[in-house]
Amino acid sequence: MEYTVKIDKVDTPNMSYDSSAECLEIALEEYRHVTERANKYDNKIYIMITFCSVFFAFILTLLDKLVTLSFPQTTRSGIIFVLCIVLFIIISLCYISSMLILVIGLRPIKLHRFNPKLLIDYSLWNKPSSQANMLAVKQYTEFVLSNNEALEKAYKKIYIVTLLMSIVVSFSFLEYILLIFA
Repeated sequence: MEYTVKIDKVDTPNMSYDSSAECLEIALEEYRHVTERANKYDNKIYIMITFCSVFFAFILTLLDKLVTLSFPQTTRSGIIFVLCIVLFIIISLCYISSMLILVIGLRPIKLHRFNPKLLIDYSLWNKPSSQANMLAVKQYTEFVLSNNEALEKAYKKIYIVTLLMSIVVSFSFLEYILLIFA
């Protein structure tokens, strides 16, 4: 079986392909992705605050048990008593630091947006659409890069809080075990 394919060729030498619309769509898609990441950041902050608030009750229970401890009579119980107090101070400092970082993290992240006034400033209303598209591509590409940097700084706060809360959780369980032996 044989196929014949006919290709119509344009013989116009000044015909050029305009990819500005595709470039704009790609830049907009990346910008949407950055915006979605910013929304996910807010959700993660709220989840972390919820976790911290639930853990606050556990910390108060530890404080209650620590307050009801009797003054140590032996060296062994004295070491456990001092160790419990030191652990509780570390737990409290890590918890307070976590909450402060989370509250600071609730500040809005300043993301750059396209300024439509640029279209007027560059008089693009009477020029080919590819020029407006490429201006938007340039702006959105710069904004994606700077917005990603801002988001990375913000996400570092979540990593720090995760580390601090890991310390709080592990030391709290350690102190809970020590309080059983005290």
